[in-house]
Amino acid sequence: MEENLSDENLIAPCGLYCGECLGFQDGRCGGCISRDGLCLKYSKICNIYECCVVERKYRVCAECKDLPCEKIDAFFNTPEWHDEVVNNLNKISEIGIEQFLSEQARWVVALISCAKKNGIKHCSQCKNWPCEKLRREPLIPE
Repeated sequence: MEENLSDENLIAPCGLYCGECLGFQDGRCGGCISRDGLCLKYSKICNIYECCVVERKYRVCAECKDLPCEKIDAFFNTPEWHDEVVNNLNKISEIGIEQFLSEQARWVVALISCAKKNGIKHCSQCKNWPCEKLRREPLIPE
C-alpha cells in the first residue's frame, strides 16, 4: 500500500492529501481525482472538483487566481481544515505537485507506522490525537 501513496490522484483539487484517509488505506477509494470528485463522504456537498477541474480545467485550486475562494471557505468551515488546505495549496504553488506529494507520502508512512506501533489500523482509532503528527481529526470517510 505504501507504494501507492505517491499516486498523483491522491492530491484532491482542494489540496487535501487523500492518502491519509481510511477509505484509501482500506481500498474503498482511490482519492477525489480517481472518483471524478465524488469522495464517498462529501459527494453531495462538495463542489470544489466541479469548479476547479470541470469548469476551470485546473488540476488543483493552487492554479486559480481566486484562491482562497468562497467554495473553499464554505466547505472547510473550521480553522484547522481551512488553514490546512490553504497551506497545502500555497505549498503546491511553491514546490510543485511532485514534491508536495512526496512530502505527504512520507508523512502518511509515519502516521501508518505510528498506528501500527500503537496496535491500531488507522489514526481514527487512536485516543492520543491531537498529537505531534496529527493536530486535527483524522481524515475518514462515512
